[in-house]
Amino acid sequence: MKLNKIALALVAVTAAPLAANAGVTISPLLLGYHMTEEFGDTSDKQRDILKTGKDLYVNADGQSIDGRAGQVPNGGVAQESGLYTGAALGIELTPSTQFQVEYGVTNTNGEASERSAEAGVNRFDVEQTMLSGNFLIGTEEFTGYTDNALKPYVLIGAGQSKIKVENQEAYGPDQGSSVGDVPAGTEVSSSKDTIGNLGLGAMYRINDALSLRGEARAIHNFDNNWWEGMALAGLEVVLGGHLAPTVAVPPMQEPVVDNTPVVVVESDLDSDGDGVADSIDQCPGTPMNVVVDEVGCPVPVDITDELKMELRVFFDNDKSAIKNQYKPEIAKVAEKMREYPNSTARIEGHASKTGPSARYNQRLSEARAVAVKSMLTNEFGVAPNRLSTVGYGYDNPIAPNDTEEGRAMNRRVYAIITGDKTMTVEQTKDMVVQ
Repeated sequence: MKLNKIALALVAVTAAPLAANAGVTISPLLLGYHMTEEFGDTSDKQRDILKTGKDLYVNADGQSIDGRAGQVPNGGVAQESGLYTGAALGIELTPSTQFQVEYGVTNTNGEASERSAEAGVNRFDVEQTMLSGNFLIGTEEFTGYTDNALKPYVLIGAGQSKIKVENQEAYGPDQGSSVGDVPAGTEVSSSKDTIGNLGLGAMYRINDALSLRGEARAIHNFDNNWWEGMALAGLEVVLGGHLAPTVAVPPMQEPVVDNTPVVVVESDLDSDGDGVADSIDQCPGTPMNVVVDEVGCPVPVDITDELKMELRVFFDNDKSAIKNQYKPEIAKVAEKMREYPNSTARIEGHASKTGPSARYNQRLSEARAVAVKSMLTNEFGVAPNRLSTVGYGYDNPIAPNDTEEGRAMNRRVYAIITGDKTMTVEQTKDMVVQ
């Protein structure tokens, strides 16, 4: 069985400029069993799809078909079921749904009709190629995103099917040829039809970059109104990482403001002891230690409060998924960044000195930093322009890489959060003394 080399080259060339973007998927090899006879009437397929062709006729006494005296069609060739090989290139539209372009080939034998067999032409090679565009719609679009590695999906799509029939044996006018001798390997019939795909499948995510794929698919031929079936499996590679799910952040509640008017009690007494008589005190009840103006109201003063905090998140080997135990710490960082509106965070990703290459560890460290940034942005509403990420691979270890404990310490994200805010507070007598 052969897979069209042009299709594989097209997948590779198209994928190259997209590799830097998240959510680009490649299935370099899809293997399956293409069922034809089981899903369609063989006689219908002989009559409607793999027709007689240009020259395959059988002599008959006294009959005239389409102006060919003494000749009748041979009845056609029925395609047998066989192995399907293909490849697919796609892009994620959401974290659980993608669109794919798929190309595949089925090479099988053809079963001759009764008239072809009588003429001595019994064996045929049948090649069916299919090019289709399919939507893989994950069930998480309806049930909500989860951390489960198994991702079921529904497939729906459409495309084109091309079928070509070649004879395996030479034949000539004695066997009914209307054009003379026909050598073996001659195309005697072909078909080009519109198809629709409908299927159920599932992806099993091995890690952030690799997934196993399994699928059962029904294929409908619209031009000839029959069904075919396919069961296939393959490996899917994700370039740039999966799209991160977006989590809605509930709006913050507005603080309740007490608009109750202050009642000023006229009196010659200084009830609150602030040095201003009650008769002119516009802010009664001022604390003893607060500095007040001539009408007894607190004197405001601006003070600047600086923020500097750190965040450390550790990861499992060859993983960029954040473990649940670190989510409360990330939530505290988000709370502080909301409290200090001008604060920023520098998020540094690191890896241990394991894995296939330095480049792989570099990308893994970048993915870990991006994972922390995505959680701050998507789950806690921190603006992306306040967060920066950088990956150092295994260049900046904090522990030796020759022990498991040291490598566990090096698989980390370290973030520094800085900022300040200016607050207006009531001036106290202690401040004046200072």
